[in-house]
Amino acid sequence: MPTVHAESVPRVRGVSRRQFLRVTGAGATGLGAVLASGRAPAIAQTRELTFLTIASFVPDTDKELKRQFEEWGAKNKVKVRLDIIAHLQLQTKKAAEVQARSGHDLTALGPGLGDADLYYDYLADLNDIAGDVAPKNGGWLSPNDYLIRGKWKLLPWWQPPFPMAVRTDLLEQLGEKSPDTWEDWLRIGKKGKAIGHPFGTAMGHSGDANVTLLSILWSYGGSYVAKDGNRITINSKETRQAMEFVKRLYTEAMDPEVLAWDDSSNNRCLNAGKCIAIHNPISAYESAKKDKVLVPGTQKEIAEVIDHIHTPRGPVDRKATTGFWCVGVWNFSKNIDLAKDFLRYHFQPENQNKWVEAGHGFNMPFLQNLTKHAVYKSDKQYRFIPEVAKVTVPPSWPGPTSAASQQVWDLYIVPDMFAQHATGKMTADQAIAWAEKEMQEIYAGRKKRP
Repeated sequence: MPTVHAESVPRVRGVSRRQFLRVTGAGATGLGAVLASGRAPAIAQTRELTFLTIASFVPDTDKELKRQFEEWGAKNKVKVRLDIIAHLQLQTKKAAEVQARSGHDLTALGPGLGDADLYYDYLADLNDIAGDVAPKNGGWLSPNDYLIRGKWKLLPWWQPPFPMAVRTDLLEQLGEKSPDTWEDWLRIGKKGKAIGHPFGTAMGHSGDANVTLLSILWSYGGSYVAKDGNRITINSKETRQAMEFVKRLYTEAMDPEVLAWDDSSNNRCLNAGKCIAIHNPISAYESAKKDKVLVPGTQKEIAEVIDHIHTPRGPVDRKATTGFWCVGVWNFSKNIDLAKDFLRYHFQPENQNKWVEAGHGFNMPFLQNLTKHAVYKSDKQYRFIPEVAKVTVPPSWPGPTSAASQQVWDLYIVPDMFAQHATGKMTADQAIAWAEKEMQEIYAGRKKRP
């Protein structure tokens, strides 16, 4: 190839020799830099999308999510990485990523909607995705519940509704049938405890304790924050009535070990053949069925004598809550558009259907059409899940979701209030006064997260 000397380069269409040298020199410099770095140009580099989420109590749910993530990645020539951690590790992991402004692109949020208020300044707006997803799936169940400061900073992802899981053989032995109220369960639990089969619900630092004790508080007409999201309402006669009930439930119908239970302890209690009933999603039943767990001293599978019935009502209402698990995209991610594209893919009706089916109904989405999924008619044990979902409200109800409500949940203020009185460490008035002060400090922004 002949050598081209700079002096011989003519002016072409107004380009001077000096301009030509400047352009070709820059090009050579850029090429040299690429060669020296040993890396391909950015346009040729492999794109990677990362997703941080929690381990499901029904593992097939995670397998289906992984399959969809990898399928989307293959179709879009994107390398994907799904990191699954224990749910109690998520709070620390999220905080670390925000502090570093680095980490995963997509992240699970929860167990509550308040994460999106707490991390409001670090989450990408998802208004466009929420608008795309809803019509294809019959609409959101309660869209106003999911808005944070008027914006979609998260997509509501799934909830595990809390029915009652009960031992039908033990109910028959005790001459009981069709329990429907919390008072029914006090009576049955007292009888069950007398024959070595107590009622079981966590009363310590666990998500299950938050769920059940808030459900009881509301069913007696109590609440901890007003609809305006400012006035603390825990100091009421309704709260005192709920606390007196829980004290009796704890002392007469449960074992003291519930104070130290985590979110899997009640599952183990039921499947070990001890508990007569637990307030819990269907995960215990699914585990017993999969592992073919036997009723102690028999050859009968315990799953055959477990039934699921409606979450109990109280003297005022029938309400429940649960972990509101959501998904968000960090705004410091370099792959926001890719993350949004995967969410559109995952929330397509056919993919949501496969995901719910894989979870055997444990992971109910916040979408109207999914409440009618065929899985809820595939096993009688799932029949009450849609009914429980209809009476399930955010943990801050009737107040709005906020960083403060999330902190009340994360610090286990409600379980601690109930436990202090149930164990006799405080009178009802003392326990309520303590909780009221803690909540006022949180809502005033004076109490920091641990």
